[in-house]
Amino acid sequence: MPLKGRCLIRRKWGLVGLFILLSFTCYVHADLSGEHILILVNQNSNTSRYIAKLYREYHPDVPESQVLSLSGLTDCSGPASTPADEIITRQEYEDSIAQPVRDYLSDANHPERLSAIRVILTTAGLPYRIEDSNPSFENAVYPAGSSPSTVTNQESQIDASTVESELTCLWYSDYGVEPAGIDNRIVNPYQAYRNSPVDLFEKLAAGTKDFNWTFAVSWDTGIETTVIEGTRSLYGAKDRQFNAGDIYLTARLDGPKYQGESAVFSVRRILERSSWASTPLVGVNPLQAVAVLDDAPNLSSGNINRNRVFNLAYDFDFWEFNPDENQPPDATTVRVKDDYYQAFIESADADPTESILNIASSSGPNDLCVMLDLRPAMLTNQYDLDDYALDDPNRFEHQGIIFLATFGTNGDDGCGPDYLFTGGPEGGPLFNMVNGAVFTSIESLNAVTMFSDAQTQPVAQGKLVDFIAIGGAGAIGHGFEPQVDAAIDNEFLLYNLLADSDGDNRADMTFVEAAFTAIPYLSWSEVVIGDPLMRYSYGPGEVTWEPLLGDANNDGIVNLFDLWVIKSKMGGALHTTNEQAFEKYNDLCDVNKDGTINLFDVWVTRGNMGLTADWYPHF
Repeated sequence: MPLKGRCLIRRKWGLVGLFILLSFTCYVHADLSGEHILILVNQNSNTSRYIAKLYREYHPDVPESQVLSLSGLTDCSGPASTPADEIITRQEYEDSIAQPVRDYLSDANHPERLSAIRVILTTAGLPYRIEDSNPSFENAVYPAGSSPSTVTNQESQIDASTVESELTCLWYSDYGVEPAGIDNRIVNPYQAYRNSPVDLFEKLAAGTKDFNWTFAVSWDTGIETTVIEGTRSLYGAKDRQFNAGDIYLTARLDGPKYQGESAVFSVRRILERSSWASTPLVGVNPLQAVAVLDDAPNLSSGNINRNRVFNLAYDFDFWEFNPDENQPPDATTVRVKDDYYQAFIESADADPTESILNIASSSGPNDLCVMLDLRPAMLTNQYDLDDYALDDPNRFEHQGIIFLATFGTNGDDGCGPDYLFTGGPEGGPLFNMVNGAVFTSIESLNAVTMFSDAQTQPVAQGKLVDFIAIGGAGAIGHGFEPQVDAAIDNEFLLYNLLADSDGDNRADMTFVEAAFTAIPYLSWSEVVIGDPLMRYSYGPGEVTWEPLLGDANNDGIVNLFDLWVIKSKMGGALHTTNEQAFEKYNDLCDVNKDGTINLFDVWVTRGNMGLTADWYPHF
């Protein structure tokens, strides 16, 4: 495909023409690590139990004492599981998840937990969608679906949520002094921050602050809905005490699976890709990686990516942490901007031109490509990445996505719900990937189920798990109809994912920190999928990790050593009540992914002897 109709902008590090809230100052803080994570496990789900064990293999600094087993919950990633098992009642959430977590964190014998835990990580097998407590609003959350009209018409009364979003405000939603109440949404106090790791924000014991909860105005005119901490003044927030240190960042380890299958294998892909992206010897190569913002300028319904930010006054573009100011600072007006435009401007230090594919080098790290597609009725795909690489001889082999934001089925190009699988060259995947790739879409139903074979209702839309299936590592989406103003703010997400302000070839923030700077509301519909501790390192890069069948020790080649490993795990089983068989199970040895390690796995491995993985780095 020719480069006709494109705008090619090459810029290097420079001042981003934005309002900066404080001069650059070094603050001492601790990077997020395994010591800050609490893993939640559904003890009735072997998938959930195995993923917790797997995560600690990748992050051995997570203490065993920070794995909390929960009882009384249905397994939503087992042999008989369906999308209905992904849903729990509000009372089940409170009794089986929220209160046990509060009890764990407030254990008088371990006072350090309240200050140490910053991230709560849920695992596949643990239900993640909380249905509304009002039977009249049952269509807000139902299996693999959500009713937009139910949420829109009853927005001020809806108390449906995702488990992950509700856990963010564990101590403040319907709990403690001057509680927020479970109905409605809470404005995220971490949204719109830049260069501000969460550990900078003071974290006090629960119940030690007084809160002033009021209402703000929704995107829908005349509906007073959004619970907000502070005094309402022109619909912004001021005089606040609730800050980013008072919330928990949350993420979920889950991925694509068909009904009857386990998410274990998808989670392995996520963790491996995240590990490669975070490892300095491999990492992300800026000359190989592309961030794409696929806009939809011809939408008949108008531009729906003009996001409101209650935390920002209209004349500011972001906050930075300042210990001498209230956090967040007052915002007496609401900032509204075109999210895709702003993401391109802030990440590439370039002004876009209408009706073309805008291409620029990221302002940091240098040479990482950022594309803003403003071509009418066009779906950005791998051809665009390859064409750009041909135009620049310095681009590294295997161009791939590091970030994708798209309107998906809500765009102006008429793509179907399978666009991630079929929208690319020769009807294949929309893009190649690099390790660590992250995804968002303006599709209300993109996280209403983690099952690949369940169609989203009432309309078919692309899913977060589809992105993981084609090589992604992380995604942020909605567990039910979110409303337009809850769309993920890519301007903050993209910048914070990539930024390396100190030039140490390592991103300043982890994936979960970047994600929560981009999420408008808590106690609402959002869920972050992926390894919360993924933090890009910039290095030589490699192609996206995929499992090599029979490579039981994950060294990139199938040989006799793999046969020995598999034979040593014979009899291991995932779906079993036999604890010895469960402890023996290893997903890499389960070559045919049937949940049992047996002679068939040995037979397949013998047939693959000598195969070498494309992804394995050759130094």
